[in-house]
Amino acid sequence: MTALIEPLLPAADAAAERVQQWAAMGLPVPPSWRVRGDAVRSMGAGELADALAAAAGGNDERYWVLHQGPATPGSQRESLLNLDSDRALAAALLQLFHRPDAPAQVIVQSLPARQAAGVLFTRHPVRQDLEHIVVEGVVEHAGSDPARLILHRDGHVAFSSQDDPLGQCVGAPPFTQLADHLRSRFDRPQAGEWIYDGRQLWLVQTLPVGSLPRPDEAWSRRAGFGLWQQAVSPLWYTLAGRWLKTAFWRPLGERLGWRELGNIEPYRRQHSHIYSNSRFFQRLLDEGRPEMNEAMPPAWRPVTPPAPRGRHWRRDGLRPWLAGRQLRNLSNQLQRLGTSDPALADLEGQWRRLMQLDRLGEALAAIEGWLAYCQAPDAHGGDAAARLGHLLPPAHRDALIALGEGSALPDGAGLGADPVMPRFGEQPPELARLLDVPADRLARLSALSRSMPGLAAQAAGLREQLGSALRRLLLGMGQVLVARGRLVRDEDIFFVYFDELWLLWQEQGSRRPDAETLGSRKVRFLTDAYQGAPDWIIDQIAYGARLDQRERPVLNGRALVPGKASGPARLVHSGWALSQVQPGDVLVLDQCDSGWLPWLCLASGLVLCGHDPDQPAALLARLLGIPCIIGVDDAMHCLVSDSLLQLDSAAGVITRAGPTT
Repeated sequence: MTALIEPLLPAADAAAERVQQWAAMGLPVPPSWRVRGDAVRSMGAGELADALAAAAGGNDERYWVLHQGPATPGSQRESLLNLDSDRALAAALLQLFHRPDAPAQVIVQSLPARQAAGVLFTRHPVRQDLEHIVVEGVVEHAGSDPARLILHRDGHVAFSSQDDPLGQCVGAPPFTQLADHLRSRFDRPQAGEWIYDGRQLWLVQTLPVGSLPRPDEAWSRRAGFGLWQQAVSPLWYTLAGRWLKTAFWRPLGERLGWRELGNIEPYRRQHSHIYSNSRFFQRLLDEGRPEMNEAMPPAWRPVTPPAPRGRHWRRDGLRPWLAGRQLRNLSNQLQRLGTSDPALADLEGQWRRLMQLDRLGEALAAIEGWLAYCQAPDAHGGDAAARLGHLLPPAHRDALIALGEGSALPDGAGLGADPVMPRFGEQPPELARLLDVPADRLARLSALSRSMPGLAAQAAGLREQLGSALRRLLLGMGQVLVARGRLVRDEDIFFVYFDELWLLWQEQGSRRPDAETLGSRKVRFLTDAYQGAPDWIIDQIAYGARLDQRERPVLNGRALVPGKASGPARLVHSGWALSQVQPGDVLVLDQCDSGWLPWLCLASGLVLCGHDPDQPAALLARLLGIPCIIGVDDAMHCLVSDSLLQLDSAAGVITRAGPTT
């Protein structure tokens, strides 16, 4: 008997079988044996079945897995044969060992009767931008179609097949635990084949996922850190992007010795959105900023992020005080510039004013870059009203309070800092929608705190004031260029790049954009603003883009504000889409500028892609009692505007209730 079947005990040495090595790692490997071919060939089927039963012990309700050798020549993947009885295994062994190319020995594993089986990917096998656990499998007596369960890394359900057979049979925790075990023991993403026996989840084999190489470069639209939240105009990109590069990233890299990043751009504009270079966030992570982990592609994220850096009196005590003082000085300078605008006929004065605002923008970018990328997020206690008041720029906080009181929204606030966006004082048509905000929600807005906002909120408010000053100046300069025959419309000035603006203003050069070029840029900008853009561009491949135009029937997220809601979906990619918001819509947002919050008061429910429960949109939902689900990563690409949705926010479930209206 010993010569026929040899038990395989955990062993970590290189000569051991892989199942022994996995067992030594603490992975849930079923009881395993080595079966020798020379002993099997001399036995009959009944005798062999009895010998196998004696080795396995227990009752007759047993399930066997036979490792038949490499699935293809040279492959690491074993060809597995699932057998439901001792006699079936005996017949398979006799057939295998009587082949001309029979192996000398094979491995068999025994476990109680199977209830479900499939494969688990520790990372999404197709989407390099998602750190999801993907489980596929078949549940006994639940049909032959494979079911799918997708989990966030923390174990919360991101997506499940209708009726959720895997979740009901096995549940999410065993899969999350197995994925954590595999991630902690292997450097590369794994595809683990599993079997569930009704009590325990077993791993029968695991292999690296060959379709997930480590990318060479990655650009993220979602790593805006409050600076880039929607489509940006060409002129704003060349201004604000240059400010951050020259005033923040370049000095930071020189101080920390990032020589390899000296000639690399931190941002690029694609699909009319700003994408941030993840290599910069990788270096910040190495410097002890664990918040940067989410700004890198999953393949670059360490299993255990570096520990946060220790507190330093100058950096964490003196620097915030100094930043507050600098923000006050910049605010005073901006107010002084706003007391008088240069006349339209004063061409030199207008350009001089543009350069003054440009210098203010560069000084502000040095502070705001430090607040966004190097300073821990503002911590503020209290209820949702107090925390929201602390996080909002003063003008946007005042806009919500004014909405609740029935007064006019602040003139200088708007739907974003970009000068192309209209300000509330210009009475954009979007304001008409706010007349339909329910009275009970208006009353709750008065609870917002008027205390001093945090430094990041102060900087964001100053950035919007700067954008408003630029808008006034640029519209005047646009009128001058129209009168001189250089532009067709004054708003065309927002769709030229800064070097082109210089050529237009100085009437120099032949490489000035013509009317057709500017028209094409405007169409592309508005199209991207309404339709959105991919979340990531990794090795020049876009991820998180809506390509197949198919909706998922069920999406899952994390419950934030319990309740049920239903209504047409309204995807809000930018401030331009707010004119389409109707009372009772279920608003779906990826990123949210704080200037959009008044329109969120119209929603019957909110679906947020972000996971942060303290993001302004989530805090507003808590303040007003709007049913809200957060952490729905792919909502912008799996839902369609005007399709009817049902939200059960207590369960974190979003269901498509009907066809597109």
